[in-house]
Amino acid sequence: MWTLAGEYERRDDATGRLAPDEPPELVAEIRAVEGIEAQRLAAEQARVLWEVTEWQARNRSVGGLDNAA
Repeated sequence: MWTLAGEYERRDDATGRLAPDEPPELVAEIRAVEGIEAQRLAAEQARVLWEVTEWQARNRSVGGLDNAA
């Protein structure tokens, strides 16, 4: 499970975009799996990575930031 926490309260003077006051905190939970559960997890991770790659290809911009999430 991934959780990002951060408050966006100020604007970056250079870009005018909202910027976090502090770097976000990342919390990760790591679980080791084996056997059929590992195979299912590998397939799910491959599917998700493929979807992200497709999204990036569809939403890329010349400057690299126009459609950034």
